[in-house]
This record gives sequence, structure tokens and C-alpha cells, in this order.
Amino acid sequence: MRISGLNSGLDTEQIIKDLMTAQRIPVDRVFQKKVQAEWKRDAYRDVNMKFSRFDNFVFDLKLAGTFQRNVATSTRTDILTVNASGSAHQGTYDLTVEQLATSAQFVSKEVTLAAGQTFQIGTDPEKMMTITVGEGDTLATIAKKVNENKDLGISAYAHGGKISFTTRATGADQKFIVDENFVEIFGGAVDLPQAEGEEEVGVLQKDGEEVSGQNAKVTINGLETEHSSNSFDLNGVTVNLLEAKEGVTVRVEVRHDVDAVVDKIKEFVNMYNELVDELNSALREEVYRDFPPLTDEQRAELSDKEIEMWEEKAKSGLLRSDSIVSGILSEMRLALAAAVQGEEGSISLADIGITTGSWYEYGRLNINESKLRAAVEENPDAVQRLFTSEGEATSGKGIARRLEDVLDKGMARLTQTAGKATDVYDKSFYGERIREYESRLSAMEERLLRYEETQWRKFTAMERVLGQLYAQSDWLTQQLFAMQG
Repeated sequence: MRISGLNSGLDTEQIIKDLMTAQRIPVDRVFQKKVQAEWKRDAYRDVNMKFSRFDNFVFDLKLAGTFQRNVATSTRTDILTVNASGSAHQGTYDLTVEQLATSAQFVSKEVTLAAGQTFQIGTDPEKMMTITVGEGDTLATIAKKVNENKDLGISAYAHGGKISFTTRATGADQKFIVDENFVEIFGGAVDLPQAEGEEEVGVLQKDGEEVSGQNAKVTINGLETEHSSNSFDLNGVTVNLLEAKEGVTVRVEVRHDVDAVVDKIKEFVNMYNELVDELNSALREEVYRDFPPLTDEQRAELSDKEIEMWEEKAKSGLLRSDSIVSGILSEMRLALAAAVQGEEGSISLADIGITTGSWYEYGRLNINESKLRAAVEENPDAVQRLFTSEGEATSGKGIARRLEDVLDKGMARLTQTAGKATDVYDKSFYGERIREYESRLSAMEERLLRYEETQWRKFTAMERVLGQLYAQSDWLTQQLFAMQG
């Protein structure tokens, strides 16, 4: 039991609270160091994420396909559209669409279904579907069964007393394989094989001809061609046929997509400049040493707005003049500044209109877009080599590969220093330091509890002694009064 000033008249609780406040000063200092370490760790992780995003973008610049961009145009997009891949051959093509590719299609006669009827249908003799008409089945039921079989390659639609079957694929090789039962139920004819033991299915016929699709017929630069689909490849260009117009010539032009390459390089420069600006700002950010992290007791005395303003200053300058971040930025600048050497000669960013700004811009890049566009138009292979070259020595590596080496090395160092948020157990430098602070705080808090209990025991003992003294004094006083009568 704690006795608070009952006999002494002292405010024991306040005295002990003041004693504990003084004893807690070293604890608060360790707590603030722990919080600062957590902030510094998080600041490094944030920088690491920025580098990672930039590294992902740089990866695209290593790929030849980023620079081998082609664009194809059609003079009649109502007849056909085109889309060029990076492997497309540049040039012009004259196309005349005489016929579109179609699916095989069969429309039944008027049908009366009876329970127990069975028939077979398919597009491949080895992948036939057997359908048995059940009690209460309708043509819509049959259509649903056909449509649910995705491997059959046939879609069906029922309306009124008829049903139509259509192959999902197009081309002259698309045909229906059916048995005699199908013909009896839906109409048409089938020429079954005569050899004994063969499957009794054959190609569906109508009016004496096989029911089949048709190929697209397209004249390309005077050469007559056929295609089973309305979409086909033309020297790396995907052609999509929309309408057949015999006698109408559509011109398709394939050329290097200069705009796409220029935009990609401009995007790279903008992203690099944003990264440089953010990190240089962090490296020069002011430090406010009079604003340490707030303790829980201090937070309780402030409003949310006051806490926010305090922590804004407390977190300022966490990376000021940081050697890790500034070192990575310096290596990135060196990677960009040096020319790329090769058998074809040397080429640098300056040769394509990209230069480093003045000293006070801290490594920002500036673009002469006219010079960049001219370089991409006139010498696209050299521009590609500038970014993608795979030399063994650093001088022979393209800029993207150099940057990737710098970023991978820098991010590994940041991870070693601050770890990652996804780590189950953080073994980084700051991870170990934070655990050390937590261990020290735990031990110090235990000592504080023991110290507080000791103080309470002392004051409680004092109150008891004073109580005994007061009791003895009262007894003596009573005895003196008694002796005096």
C-alpha cells in the first residue's frame, strides 16, 4: 500500500513524479535516438524505391525493341487497318481486298425434336461431340450445349423452329463433320466413308456441295494471295481486313516511328531530372537540431497541428550531405557523361542533343529536341547503340547498361544499410541499431520501475515512522495532562 503524505503533509506523488522525470531524461534520449534511426532507415528505403522505379524504366532502354519502333498507316482504314511490329520491313504496299475470309455456316430445316434422338457434330473427326436430346429439350437447349463446348470450335443460335451452326474459325478448310442422324434431324446431306471400320461421319453437304468457309483473297503489290483469316502478317505488319472492295487499292506505308523513340528518350531525361532534383533537395535540406523527436509525454501536451509542424522540422535534413546517396548520384553522372566506344566509333549524349546543365543545376540534363529528332531520323542505329551497346569494358557499354550497373550496386548498398520494408527479419545496419536501442530501452524501463518502487517504499516507511512518532507524542501529552490533574 502506498501512503501519500498522510503524516508528513508532503505531496509524495508529485515529488516522486519529479524524481522520475529527472531519471527519465537518459531514457528519452535513447528513445529519440531510436526514432531518429527509424526515420533515417525509412528515408533510405524511400530513396531506394525511387532508384528502383528509375531502374525499371532504364531496363526498357537496354532493349533493342525500344528503339526499333515502326509505325504503319493505311489510306483506307474502313477497308483495312495495320499495326507494325519492331521487326517490320519499312516500305510501301498496295493491297486490294477482293474477298473476306468467312466461317462455315449451316442453317437447318424446320426441326421437330424428339426425346432420345442422338447426333454427332464437330470440325475434327477426332474431336466429335455426341448430343442426346432429352425430355423437354428445345433447339435453344441444343444451342446451349454446343456453345458450352469451347473445344468444339462451333457456335450455335436457335430461333423459331430452326438452328444455325457457325464455325468459330474462318477459312476454306473450316467444315462441319456430322453423322447421318444429324442429317435426318437438321437436313443437308453427308457422304459417309464406305470402308468397313471407319467412323461413320463425314463432311456436311448442302445442295450437292460441302458446307465450308472461304479464304480471304487479297492482291498485294500485284501478287494474288489467300489467307484463312482476316488478320494476317505482312513482313512484320499485322493486317486486319474489314471490308472487301474489289478494284479499290489501299496503300500501306511502314516507316521508323521517330516520335515514339524521341518521346521515350525525353521521358528518360525527365525522369532522371526529377530523381536528381528530389535527391539533391534532400542532400541540401536544412537540419533543425533544436527539434528532436517528440516523446509520448510531449505529444500529449501538443495539438495534432503542432505535432505535424514539429515533426516536419524534426525530420528535415535526415539525408543532408549523405555520402551514400551523393555517391550514387556522382556515379550516375559519370555513367552519362562518358562516350560509348565501339567499332563504329564513339557516340555520346551530347551528340544527340542531350547535355549536362550548369553547375548550379547539380547534374540535370537539357535536351535540344531538334538535334535529338535529327539524330533518331538520320542515324537510328547509332542512337540505339548509345543506349544498348553490350561492351565488356565500361567504355563499351551503353548508357542504359552503365546506369543499371550503378543503380544495382547503389540499391544493394542502400538495402545493406536500411533493409527493405518486406524483410521478415531486418539484418541491415539500421535494423540492428534499432533493435539495440529497443533492448536498451527495455532494460532502462525496468530500472525505472525498480527505482520508482524504491522511492515509494522509502516515503511509505517515512510516513509510518512519522505516524508512530505522532502516536507516541500524543500518548506522552496525555500522560503529562494526567499528572497535572
